[in-house]
Amino acid sequence: MPNSSRFIIVSKDAVFCEGIKDGLKTFPSVGMVVSVGTPEEAENKIVRTAPTIMLIDVDSSSVPDPSMLTKLMARYNNVLVVLTARVQSSVRRLTMAGIRDFSQKPAIFNKPNIERYLKMIIDRMGGIAAGGSVVVDYKNIAKSVGVNDKIIVIASSTGGVEAVEKVIARLPATVPPILLVQHMPSGFTKLFASRLNGLFPLNIKEAQTGDYLLQGQMLIAPAGNHMRLVQKQGKLAVDCFLGPKMHGVIPAADILFESVANIQKKNAIGVILTGMGADGGRGLMLMHNSGAKTIGQNQESCVVYGMPKVARDLGAVDFEIHLENIAAKIMSLV
Repeated sequence: MPNSSRFIIVSKDAVFCEGIKDGLKTFPSVGMVVSVGTPEEAENKIVRTAPTIMLIDVDSSSVPDPSMLTKLMARYNNVLVVLTARVQSSVRRLTMAGIRDFSQKPAIFNKPNIERYLKMIIDRMGGIAAGGSVVVDYKNIAKSVGVNDKIIVIASSTGGVEAVEKVIARLPATVPPILLVQHMPSGFTKLFASRLNGLFPLNIKEAQTGDYLLQGQMLIAPAGNHMRLVQKQGKLAVDCFLGPKMHGVIPAADILFESVANIQKKNAIGVILTGMGADGGRGLMLMHNSGAKTIGQNQESCVVYGMPKVARDLGAVDFEIHLENIAAKIMSLV
C-alpha cells in the first residue's frame, strides 16, 4: 500500500510530538510526519508538503484564536484538522472555528495506547484513499438526490429501536432518503443497520463520510461519531466526524437537524421519536423555522416522552401523532 497519509503535529510539547511520531511509524499507510510549534508555522509546512491531517495539541500553548483557525481551514480545506486534548471541555472555544473533529489523549501515554489513539484518527477518515482524500462513493453521485429533493431525518433514543422499525416497516422502497440518529453504544449501529437491512426492502447501512443520499436508502449515524448533511455541487452527502458529546450523547440529533435546516430548508421532513433527554429539540426547531415539516411522537405511544416533549414545548412540532400513524404522515408530506 502506498504511503498516503501525511501528518503535521502542532504542539510545543516535545514528549507528545515524539510519542506521536514513534506511534505513526507502525502504520504503513503513513508517509510524511512533521511537527511544528504553532499553526502559523504549520501554514508554511502545508504549502510545501500538502499534508492530509493536522493534529493540534490543545493542551500546549500553541493554540490560536478561533478566527485564525477559520482562515487557515478556508485556505486549506483538503486538510483534516483534528483537535486533541486530555479533556473534551478544552476544545469548546475552538469549535467556533468550525472544527468538529476531536480525539481524546490516552490517560496513560504508552506505546499501545498511542497506537490505538492514532488508529482512531486514521480510521476517522474511513481509511485514507491514495492521494490522501476521503473515500467517496463516486458511483452513486449521478443517482443521488439534490437540494431540491425531499429528504427525511429521524431522531430517537430510549425505545427508539422498536419505534424506528415500526415506522420504516410502513414505508415503501421508493421513499426519499432517510437519515437516522439513534443513540446506541459504539459498535451497535452497524449491527442495527445490518439487521434492518435484512428485514425491510429499503437499502439500510451505517453511514460513512462521503455517502451520497439515494432514494430508498436509510443511512444510520455511526455510534461514536456525529453526522451532518453536506452539499457537494448540488448533490447531498453525509459527513461523519468525531467531536465532543452534545446533551451527553454522540451522535447528536441536533447536529444533524441543524445541518439539514441550513441546506434543505422546506425540502425536509423532521421526525423525533421516543427518547430520554433534550437532544433534537433545538435542531427540530431550526428545521421548523426554515420551512421544513416536523413530526413528533405523542406521549401515549412513547416509551419515554422526553425528546418529543422538549421539541413540542419549544413549538418545533407541526404534527404530534401516534407512532402507528407516523409513516403515513411522512408519505402524505412527501
